[in-house]
Amino acid sequence: MIIKEPWASSCALLVFPGGADLGYCRVLNGEGNDRISQYVRRGGSYLGFCAGGYYGSRRCEFEVGDKKMEVIGKRELAFFPGICRGCAFKGFVYQSEAGACAAELAVETKSFAGIDCPKSFKSYYNGGGVFVDAAKFEAEGVEVLASYSKDTDVDGGDCGTRAAAIYRKIGEGCAVLTGPHPEYVKLGFLQGTC
Repeated sequence: MIIKEPWASSCALLVFPGGADLGYCRVLNGEGNDRISQYVRRGGSYLGFCAGGYYGSRRCEFEVGDKKMEVIGKRELAFFPGICRGCAFKGFVYQSEAGACAAELAVETKSFAGIDCPKSFKSYYNGGGVFVDAAKFEAEGVEVLASYSKDTDVDGGDCGTRAAAIYRKIGEGCAVLTGPHPEYVKLGFLQGTC
């Protein structure tokens, strides 16, 4: 549909969910990603959860060193101009809740000036990444929306933010990318926090 249909004129928000981003690459590299980029630059909005966050970054580094799960490579959209590295917390198992947990996120309240929002909250987490050195990309329009409260199991870079969710203005549009799943509100089934 992204490649063949005239969706951009009526689309209010393009959402890329979790799962795995290699399928997105296989289908959308080239023409599909060009259409997505044009849509955003002309005023559209992109929201990437977990795999959608990896996919919307310039580079994906997933489970580096794990021969069965490692995924490393450039991504064409590059809405986040750096690396999304994961898993932020150990234990991820594809198509399973075995590694899922409630991640404590610290909200960057300055990004929400004038809005009454909590300073922290728990979010469903299952394999998402860290936006490496996100604070260093401020001059390129990147705003950190939330950071993981606990140390992550992968290197989040030199600036110490452990960015879990970022926003970036892109042309006339914007992108929000997240490692965790803040859209998922029921956390009672999770065994613990990460």
